[in-house]
Amino acid sequence: MVIAWIGYCLLISGLLALAAFATERALGHFRKPVRWGWFAAIVGSVTLPFAAFLAPGLFPGIGAAPWAPLVWLSEPVVVASAPAALEAVPTAWFDTGAMSVLAGGVWVLLAVGMLLHLGRAYGRLRSEMRTWTPGCVLGSRVMIADDRGPAVVGIRRSVVVMPRWIPELEDRLLRLVFLHEHEHQCAGDHRLFAAAVAALVLMPWNVFLWWQASRLRLAIEFDCDRRVLERGESPRDYADALITVGGRVSAPLLAAAAFAERKPAVEKRLRRMTEPLARLRIPRTLGASGVAALALILVLGTPQPEASMDAPAPEADADRGLPIEENPLALLAERAAQAERTTSVAYDTPPVLQNGGEIQQVLQRAYPRDLMNAGTGGRVEMWLYVDLSGAVANQEIKTSSGNDVLDRAAMEVARQMRFRPASNQGEPTAVWVSQWVTFQVI
Repeated sequence: MVIAWIGYCLLISGLLALAAFATERALGHFRKPVRWGWFAAIVGSVTLPFAAFLAPGLFPGIGAAPWAPLVWLSEPVVVASAPAALEAVPTAWFDTGAMSVLAGGVWVLLAVGMLLHLGRAYGRLRSEMRTWTPGCVLGSRVMIADDRGPAVVGIRRSVVVMPRWIPELEDRLLRLVFLHEHEHQCAGDHRLFAAAVAALVLMPWNVFLWWQASRLRLAIEFDCDRRVLERGESPRDYADALITVGGRVSAPLLAAAAFAERKPAVEKRLRRMTEPLARLRIPRTLGASGVAALALILVLGTPQPEASMDAPAPEADADRGLPIEENPLALLAERAAQAERTTSVAYDTPPVLQNGGEIQQVLQRAYPRDLMNAGTGGRVEMWLYVDLSGAVANQEIKTSSGNDVLDRAAMEVARQMRFRPASNQGEPTAVWVSQWVTFQVI
């Protein structure tokens, strides 16, 4: 299950990264702010998967196809019903449960490693800040460091940090450097990047999230450059300041908004500042907007992964189930199944749902209208005992939706399922299967 959710997170993050990139292209043609698209992509990459996992009915459009409720059959969980040779049981080449545990452990280790790294960097920064001295640049208070800055440091109370060599700059360049950092401070850009760093701690394995964070950092500088130039400053002087300071830039500060980045970033900023407005801006903008809209539609339509298909068999519990019928045949089938649950059975062909189209209609009819109108959904996991004829002879609730009405509706749906029975070497065999029934608002 962990592996499935990692894949889901990567897919959502990749689609949101595509949407943010297309949004940047569309807004860039008109010299508009581009950082918010990347920030929204980072927030969505973290919140949407967690929201879909913790509350699958919270966002009706997420995790389900938009045309109808869904019902599907998971891999059969064979427990027992007839004696058979154990060596004939098909086995997977790897244990998905063990792989999920391993993936979850790696996730935790990476997150802890990120926290330790950031904590160590923050500790070094705090120690270094004690060596900084108050100063004044163009009549404003700043902190002077030996080899840090120009940058804005701090989350709750930010401060502009300037390197000790900053007075060596010409007055025209010094003013532009300080103006840039002041724009960062007023806009709260350092807080945006700090939020991106926090997202990386939650999902340190997410390569798309790392790329989004790097693009956010660059987009923050694009927007700040644009705001400075909109004040009427000379693009030539501003480019001179970028090149001059960029040649002496210090190591990056933790979650800081800095005037000069590394050389590749400076080159991109210079190109963005100096390139003329593109011809055919409107068609290009419409094309980029279409790509962004398509990516967002795919995000909303991506089905979320279900629980693991290799769950253990149901335990005998008289209070757990909701019997289909109170009749002697059902009771006999239930007792026989409970007596045989501890013995494995071989099969080479799993059961297959035969009346899927009919079940879709049954599911829509079974969905209580008051819950549907209220936008209330849920998922129910059941154990179904598929007998030699393919009929559901018994069923039990394994994982409740949390709503008794939906649980009963799911049992009604399961009652009408018809399967092609499982078989072993051509002979039918009765098996237990794990079945999710999903109620989702259309």
